[in-house]
Amino acid sequence: MRSLFLRIFLWFWVAMAAVATVLVVSSPFFTRARPGLERWQHASERFLGARLAEAGERVARGELGPVPRPSPPPRDRDGARHVTILTRDGVAVDGGAVSVEVAAFARRVAAAGEERSERSGAFHLAGRPAKAPDGTEYVVVASVRRPPSLVDLLEPGVLAPRLFLLTLLAGLICLGLARHLTAPVASLRGTVRRLAGGDLAARAAPAVGARRDEIGDLARDFDAMAGKLETLVGAQRRLVRDVSHELRSPLSRLGVALELARQRGGPAAREPLDRIEREAARLDELIGQLLTLSRLEAGDQVVVRQPLDVRRVAEEVTSDAAFEALSRGVTVELDAPSALPFAGDEVLLRSAIENVVRNAVRFTAPGTEVKVSLASGSEGLTVIVRDHGPGVPADQLEKVFEPFFRSSEARDRDSGGVGLGLAIAAGAVRAHGGEISARNADDGGLLVTIRLPAPPPITSS
Repeated sequence: MRSLFLRIFLWFWVAMAAVATVLVVSSPFFTRARPGLERWQHASERFLGARLAEAGERVARGELGPVPRPSPPPRDRDGARHVTILTRDGVAVDGGAVSVEVAAFARRVAAAGEERSERSGAFHLAGRPAKAPDGTEYVVVASVRRPPSLVDLLEPGVLAPRLFLLTLLAGLICLGLARHLTAPVASLRGTVRRLAGGDLAARAAPAVGARRDEIGDLARDFDAMAGKLETLVGAQRRLVRDVSHELRSPLSRLGVALELARQRGGPAAREPLDRIEREAARLDELIGQLLTLSRLEAGDQVVVRQPLDVRRVAEEVTSDAAFEALSRGVTVELDAPSALPFAGDEVLLRSAIENVVRNAVRFTAPGTEVKVSLASGSEGLTVIVRDHGPGVPADQLEKVFEPFFRSSEARDRDSGGVGLGLAIAAGAVRAHGGEISARNADDGGLLVTIRLPAPPPITSS
């Protein structure tokens, strides 16, 4: 049971229902104002009165032996009734054993000289003086020694409605209490998800932050943390953007200086100058990637949706990638319908597909194939890129879309990658409201899947 609300509700409800049940069920043992108990007491009084009268007549006739039970014996759930003839000192005339309670009660009746009845809960005694023909005084005592049946005391017909109403009332109270405790937690959880999804402006709801309890303290601490995080991430993004912009100017001047060096240098300077040109080009590409990633993460990239043929875009990307892969004997195959219309930002879509395909070409084994599959349906567009490389450890599959992440640093250095391609692809996909994921193929290699939702229909006003 994973729901905190459900657990709090059920625990409180069961606890309150159990307490209510114990109180209601045990109440007959602490009060006499129950219908079943009253009926038992009235029936006992009638029975004892009749038995005392019968025993008194026996004493008056001089019959002092044991008082026989009624024949046939009454069908009585309350247990056996006993009638005993005792002397004024509480001794049974027939020599039988009597309890201390009965003997003491007989002496009290003899002292009072009149009929008496005593009861304490379920124990009921009745006695009266009796005189034999020779004038000897005796005491006749009738007693009920066993309590009534538990069913009589509990009165199911009376208790059931009460228990139902109490349980229902307890459930309503616990429902409100559980909702009061878990509603702010659920609200705070939604805010945490927004923050984790990249919305750095996410804050706890005002109603949660205004609470004066531990949950309110948690919400205020969360808002403070989110504010600090937003400040730090914003500063980091501005730093990357500013540094990237500032590096463009020195690179431009480096290009001019490089051309001047080519003109003045001899043949011996050509090879090192070519190396400088290649490294400058790589640096310029890296700066461009950083600026693109910075715009995507900051949400500054405007998505301009226009009708386009995704197959055409994919053909151009795979054609360029196939040319780059010739030196390693790698082929790039496109599997797509003849036309694949979609409404999206062509620049961002091209960037997303190109970065994933180039990543696959970089890491697939020499002499293998990279396959790009496109499909569309009512739910949107799907792009799957599959390579035959070493794949990625399972615990790192979600991290491959993070900036500068490397699953194998040595391999990335050899390939020239810096870990920005898939991060840029993920940003472009998220800008379209889509999602990107990676998994290892069963027979080796990595599959990267891009899912883009169908754009909402354009309504004319």
